Amino acid sequence: MVNDFSKAKELFSNILSSNRMPHAVLIEGGSKEERQNAVDFLSKSAVCSGTTPPCGVCKNCVKAQKNSHPDIYTPKLSGKTNIISVEAVRELIKDSSIIPNDADTKVFILYDTDKCMPEISQNAFLKVLEEPPQKTLFILTAENSKKMLSTILSRVQVFSLKNEDDTNEEIDELARDIINGIVSLSEDKLLFATAKLNNRVIFKDVIKRVSEYLRQGLSISVGNKNSSKEAQAIAKKLTKSRIISLIELSSKAIIRADRNVNMTLLSTWLCGEYRRISWQR
Repeated sequence: MVNDFSKAKELFSNILSSNRMPHAVLIEGGSKEERQNAVDFLSKSAVCSGTTPPCGVCKNCVKAQKNSHPDIYTPKLSGKTNIISVEAVRELIKDSSIIPNDADTKVFILYDTDKCMPEISQNAFLKVLEEPPQKTLFILTAENSKKMLSTILSRVQVFSLKNEDDTNEEIDELARDIINGIVSLSEDKLLFATAKLNNRVIFKDVIKRVSEYLRQGLSISVGNKNSSKEAQAIAKKLTKSRIISLIELSSKAIIRADRNVNMTLLSTWLCGEYRRISWQR
C-alpha cells in the first residue's frame, strides 16, 4: 500500500525501470487531484519515448500533456447518471486490440470506477482483464476500491493514496466488525464483515489487527484488565483455548493471502472457520 503520491511516484518509477509495468492498475484514495497526478505520471510514462519516462520533452509526452495523444483514451460517460456503459466498455475492448499509433503502449483511463462503473459494466470489463492485449495499460481510479467487484480487484495492481490515519481507522473499523461478528450469535454479522475483505492488502492488515484484539482478549483471560472493549468481549465470550485457535487461524489466513489465492474464496473460508471455532459446542 502506498500512502502518498510522492511514494507512489517513486514506486511507479521503480516499476518502469525494471520493465515490470502491470497491464492494469487501480489508483484509489487520496484527493481527486492526487489521483489525477498519479494518472498523468503513469500515462505519460507509458507513452514516453525518452530514456527516463516521463521525460516531459519528447513528442509523446508533449501530446500527452496537451491531452491530444492518440494512444491515450478515456471512455465517454453516458446517461443522466454519467456512467461508463457496457457499450463504452465493449468499444474500449475493441480498440485495445488495435496496435498503438505513435507510442509503444496504448493507455486506457477509466475515472471514478467506484461511482461511474456499474456492476454490469465491470463484468464486461473483466473479460479484457482476463486476457489483456499486449502493449496495453488500463488505469482505473476510485475513491473507495471496496465498492469494486473482487474479481476486478484481483486482476489489477492497487495503489492506495490514502492518508495513513484514514487507512488505520478503516482497518480498525473492519477488524472491530469481525470481532463483533465472532462474539455475536448472529451469523450474518460475521459474514457481512468478512465479505468486505476483497482486497489482498486490506485483508492482511485487517486480520493482523483482528489478531491483536484476540491477543488482548487472551491477556485478559490470564489477568490483564487494561484493554479495549473488543478484547473484553472476547475474554467474556470465548475460552482461552478457542482464542488461541482463532489466533492460529488468523496467521494461516495471512499466509494464504500471500499465495495469491482468490480473495472471495479466502474470505468465505475464513468466515466459516471463525464461526466453527467460536461457536462450536
